[in-house]
Amino acid sequence: NVTAAAYIATQTPAQIAAYLRGKEPAALLNVLLTRLAPLGLAGSGPIPEGTVLPEDPIAAINAGRYLKVPVLASTTREEAKLFPTFLALSPALGGVSGRLVSDATLFSTQFNYDPDAAPTVAIGQWIPSVYLPVDTPVTGFNARTDLLNTVFFIASRNNVLDALKAQQPQVWYYRFDWKMEPAPWNDIYGAAHAFDLPFLFGNFGRSLFANIANSSANRPGRLALSAAMMASLGAFARNGDPNDAALGVNWPAWPAQLVFDADLNTKAISVQ
Repeated sequence: NVTAAAYIATQTPAQIAAYLRGKEPAALLNVLLTRLAPLGLAGSGPIPEGTVLPEDPIAAINAGRYLKVPVLASTTREEAKLFPTFLALSPALGGVSGRLVSDATLFSTQFNYDPDAAPTVAIGQWIPSVYLPVDTPVTGFNARTDLLNTVFFIASRNNVLDALKAQQPQVWYYRFDWKMEPAPWNDIYGAAHAFDLPFLFGNFGRSLFANIANSSANRPGRLALSAAMMASLGAFARNGDPNDAALGVNWPAWPAQLVFDADLNTKAISVQ
């Protein structure tokens, strides 16, 4: 927009900041959704602009230009299942969104779901047939989201943690594998992005995902795993080391991986 660019050129950074801070959040969100999103400019990731973040964060870590503190990092086994629409980004990922329902349907269904009743959602209502059955090699939902997970999350994980470990010994990593949600949610989400957080903080209360994840059947194993994860996080906060007797295993530093999992009744924690 030439007019907007010309106006911005007459304003100081302080004036631009004051203008933006004077807008209602709804106005800013409306611009994001209606103007920026269609241009692919709606991302919320960190911006390495050279002031708050270095322009090349990995290079800065490799040079030792960062605050060296103990690091506890994690991913979930199926991070990308929270982002099935990303499968449309490339033919290599399937080229079609992995979700059929609208945001409105998703919110309504998940907030009102009864995890202890018979399933009222079929997987074919949620995931396109091109990705079914989910366990089909190469083209199934599991394979497609695993590829997205590999190129997006795992590559970033290795890049950051390898750089950190070259500078300091205190780097620990866990992978969250729990996927004991009642069907079909164990396939739709499984061990998706951020599904470890209720376990880590012991908060299984009302949320967008609580009613599709937390059943009476999985409660014993879920709470046992959560207790161990909370104990480990507490140890890290106190001592800078996540090892705790509640884990039942010794947790070595990266590149070793601690795996958090459970069946319906019992926690299952292992080292890889």
